[in-house]
Amino acid sequence: MLQGESKEGSIVEHLEELRWAIIRALLSVTLLFPVAFYFSDRLTEVLVGRLCPPGMKLRYFSPVEPLFVQLKMSLFLAMFVAAPYILRQLWGFIAPGLYNTERRHAGLLLLISCLLFAAGTLFSLALILPLIMAYSVGFQTPYLEPAIGFEQFINLAGLLSLSFGIMFQCPALIFILIRTGLVTAEKVAAMRPFIIVAIFVAAAILTPPDVISQVLMAVPTWLLFELGLLAARFFAPSPR
Repeated sequence: MLQGESKEGSIVEHLEELRWAIIRALLSVTLLFPVAFYFSDRLTEVLVGRLCPPGMKLRYFSPVEPLFVQLKMSLFLAMFVAAPYILRQLWGFIAPGLYNTERRHAGLLLLISCLLFAAGTLFSLALILPLIMAYSVGFQTPYLEPAIGFEQFINLAGLLSLSFGIMFQCPALIFILIRTGLVTAEKVAAMRPFIIVAIFVAAAILTPPDVISQVLMAVPTWLLFELGLLAARFFAPSPR
């Protein structure tokens, strides 16, 4: 077999593995959706009761909006519960490019990735979302009353949870890129100013248009980037 044919076959095999990883991830979310739908109403009640300012009530503006919001909430919950399995599929796709010693520690890396996702989600729900809601209510005056929609609140909660969960993967991503030899720690360190700018731009896109939430996403992500770079330098890659 010619070298070009071998390389093409290898690319096709990797694409096939990626396709099946995506299918399995989507299937996991689909299977969890009915269970998530059962618990979504109770979870929504908890989120509204604990994350909105006291006495605040959300509004819906169409007869079927609560049903659509419940379906959306179920999807967010199913994705969150399935996140460890989805990350496992991602790690399974990346694993062939790791060193043998790293493959033996793949379980630990997967656990760290799941914990980072959970930490990002909890950080957004425990700190960022209540802060945004309180900030919004702060505009209330004797002639101005907030009318925040039910769907808008759930969209915001879901977007922040997923965004922070993904952004908090930064240390694992940096570690893998360096350990697999795609980039060197020195090159990543030299690109630090551009990476920091990219982090703040991503935070501005993924968060509501206020400086507080953008900074509260960007700064922890920046610190996690430095942590990932430090970890990759500490566990310097050894020759294959």
